[in-house]
Amino acid sequence: MQQAPKVIGASELDQNMVSVLQQELDLGTQALQRGNADVAVTFFQSALQKMTAEMPFYDHVVHNLLLSYKGVAEKLFADGDEELALRFVNSALGLEIRGEMAEDAVFRRRFADGFQALGLILFKKGRFAENVLCCRKAIAVFDCPTYHVNLTNALVMSGQRGILSDYTTEITPEQVGRHIFIACVPKCASTFLKNLLVGLTGFQDMFSVYAAGQSEHELYMPTVREFAHFNTVTQQHCRASDANVHIMQAFGISPVVLVRNIFDSVMSLLDFYNNQGAYYNTYFRADFRSFDESTKIDLLIDNVIPWYFQFVASWDLVEKQQRLPIQWLTYEELIADKPKAVENVLRFYGLGSPEKAIEAKIKETESEDRKNRFNKGVAGRGKAGLSEQQKERIRRLSKYYPATDFGRIGL
Repeated sequence: MQQAPKVIGASELDQNMVSVLQQELDLGTQALQRGNADVAVTFFQSALQKMTAEMPFYDHVVHNLLLSYKGVAEKLFADGDEELALRFVNSALGLEIRGEMAEDAVFRRRFADGFQALGLILFKKGRFAENVLCCRKAIAVFDCPTYHVNLTNALVMSGQRGILSDYTTEITPEQVGRHIFIACVPKCASTFLKNLLVGLTGFQDMFSVYAAGQSEHELYMPTVREFAHFNTVTQQHCRASDANVHIMQAFGISPVVLVRNIFDSVMSLLDFYNNQGAYYNTYFRADFRSFDESTKIDLLIDNVIPWYFQFVASWDLVEKQQRLPIQWLTYEELIADKPKAVENVLRFYGLGSPEKAIEAKIKETESEDRKNRFNKGVAGRGKAGLSEQQKERIRRLSKYYPATDFGRIGL
């Protein structure tokens, strides 16, 4: 919505100048209301050249000029003149509110909405790089969660990386702490590894989700921002969604991706649900306990195990596309040689610890059985616990991801 300019006071301005300005603003507003954006641009540009940011109506003129630029760009795109349209987009991106309305949240939101609207026009025209600029401009003016939805889409389509200012301007890249991040499948000794790393590094334990339970463990931006300047260790069951990857890029987070033999995972999940009540965090919690063991395994294969394939495929693709540095680690490698596995993880993050200190911390952490939530702590249980038919149903899931090597999970 265009802003009707305030009436100009003449106490400190030349009367002739006041008259010209008032006329230009009135004519520009009328043109904008009639849909004549190109005419409106002429009048608002002329008026703005005569004004200073201290004038009480300055920011309203800037806003109306933004709306006029958007209208002209939209028409030029429709007419096929993309080069000229992009000139108006660039002019719009250079606009700033610097007057008395700069601290008005409602006004800033409306101003930011103008850039979002311009960005949507660019998105529809396939101008994704320019769309990113509009999204970032809107966020810089007013940090609204909905703008981040559009930014994520624009980053995906343009192939650009997330940057720190997309999410916060309160700290600089130099102030961002070190972040150890374990992206993991359930029941792969990830809690043990996280506790061990917290103990060795002294870093803060950070669980960056809005809620656990039935929720996907997506990175929760308020928590990431809150702890960005600390050194942290995080362990989360999260796939490599574009939003997660962009946040990791922006905050300099490189994940250790921890996986486990897929057949053993089924048996460990079965124990976890049966013995520790983890089924309560599922959407089949009303009926799970009434099923026999074979039906429970079938349920896990049909409803839970597909997530494991998505998890591996998503991180595998991120690595192939070089969107993030990644360190793969298997459960089997971890339990076979804990000191070596931990040393490799620390090295990945440019950290180190004496061998004796690692071994001592492993013993200390292993003594806290309840805290680490190990089930059996052994490999190979799926081979005997699953029928051949069940194992074949699991193997068939890999056909949907022919570009992914599932050797890391025993296939």
